[in-house]
Parts: sequence; C-alpha cells; structure tokens
Amino acid sequence: MGPESWVIIAAICLIGEMLTAGFFLLWFAVGALVAAALGYLGFDTTVQFVTFVLVSVILLAISRQFAARITGEPSKRAVADRLIGKEGTVTEAITPRSSGLVKIDGETWRARSDMDLKEGDMVKVKAIEGVKLVVEKQEE
Repeated sequence: MGPESWVIIAAICLIGEMLTAGFFLLWFAVGALVAAALGYLGFDTTVQFVTFVLVSVILLAISRQFAARITGEPSKRAVADRLIGKEGTVTEAITPRSSGLVKIDGETWRARSDMDLKEGDMVKVKAIEGVKLVVEKQEE
C-alpha cells in the first residue's frame, strides 16, 4: 500500500473526528500518517499495517482517560442540588396530597412532603424530584 493510501485514510479519519466528539478517530489518523511515513521510506506493507495498528491502539489506550474527562457527560447534579440538606421555613402549607412553598436562603421553592406541614414549620430538604423539593419536618 502506498503512502498516498495512508494519507487518504488519515484524511478520512480526521474528517470523521471533526464530525464526532470522542477523540477516537484522531488516533487512527495519526497511525495512518505514521504508516504513510513508513511507506514513503520504502517499508513493506505488512510493517506499515502493523505500525498503523500498534500506534493507533497505543495512542487510544493512553488517551482514553483524558478524552473521557474532556468529552464525558457533564455532572448530572443541578444547581438546585446544593439545597439538599439545607433548612427552610414553610410559607404555604404542605400536605401529602398537595405541594406548598418553602423559603430557603431567601428563595421560594415548590415543595412536597409525606406529612402535613403548616406555615412557619422548619423543614430540611432531603431530595429533589423534578422541580419540587422533598422536605421533612426539622426536629427541634
């Protein structure tokens, strides 16, 4: 296989890399460029192919953790998750069948609870479900 073929493979891999986000095809493009250099220097096709595979696999293995950090899923935690564990005051009564309002750090939030809570009760946020806080009565 001539160097031109390896350059074409490298170009295809680079274009594919631009269309995806995973740092996967980039390493095959580098491997193809190394194989193209070997082809230009007159090495046999078997040596070119083995070098292509080895360079690609080694670079892929080395970069996997780095690429996962760069392109990985963003943290699933929302900004509102900072409220878990915070204490607040009920400003609109809450029953197991209907939600109410809770004020925490100066912000008012829709909340639900498994128990009846009246205005003025102190509560603690134990979870967030959708856009509602799940609260429980704060022990005094």
